[in-house]
Formats: sequence, structure tokens, C-alpha cells
Amino acid sequence: MFWNAWKLGSSLWANGLALQETAMAAAGVIGHRSQLIDSAMRDPLSADVAELGRMVPEKVEAFGKAGSAIAEDWLDIHRDLLAQSRDFATLFAAWPPSPATIARMNQRGGKLLVKMSTAGGRAIDPIHATATGNHRRLQRSTGRTR
Repeated sequence: MFWNAWKLGSSLWANGLALQETAMAAAGVIGHRSQLIDSAMRDPLSADVAELGRMVPEKVEAFGKAGSAIAEDWLDIHRDLLAQSRDFATLFAAWPPSPATIARMNQRGGKLLVKMSTAGGRAIDPIHATATGNHRRLQRSTGRTR
């Protein structure tokens, strides 16, 4: 049980860090691209068409990968939730529950928490990679270090 709690805490920490990094990178990317859009509207012939053309396809790809990851993980989580509910229903049929049933439910419950957290992390990963990658690339292109 302790191992599951440690894995859960580590996963939640990593997810929170990834969300924070994603939000900070997104703010930088939005700021840079807003300026690009503004300059493109003022002078369309000298617009950075390559950068403007990346905006939608990269989001579609990142969110598509995130959706696929969460769908794959959700099937596994759902299977465990059904098994957990089946064991929970047997508690009412045979009271007191056997130590094996309690141990199985306890172990599966801990694993479910970890699976749910890591599923969220796997869904965040492609979005995080795209946002932070764009931020680094745009910083290099403008010569900024921050």
C-alpha cells in the first residue's frame, strides 16, 4: 500500500509540474504569436507564414495524441472499476467479508488511484511537449533567454 501511495504522490507531483510548465510556455507562445498575427495583419506580404501555418496542425496533433492516450488508459481503468464494484457488491451478499476480498479491494483501489493519475499524465505529455517545444523554439528564433 505504501508503494502505491508513493507512486500516486510522485505522479500527481509530476502532473502538476507539467501543467504549470505547459501554462507558462503557452503564455510565452501566445504572446509571441499574437505579435506575429498583428504584424501579419499590418503587412501580409512579409508575414511569417510558416509559423502561422503551424498553429492549428500542431494543436490538432497534440490533442489527438492526448485523446488517444486517455482513451486507452480509460478502458483499463474502467475494467478495474467494474471488478471493484463487483467485489463491493459481494460485501453485501456475504457479511463479514473475507480477508482476501478486503485485501484484493484495497490493493486494486490503490492501483486504480495510480492508474488514474498516470493516465492524466500520459494525456498531458503530448500537449506539454508541444507547448514547451514551441516556447523553446520561439525563444531561440527571437534571441530571448527567458
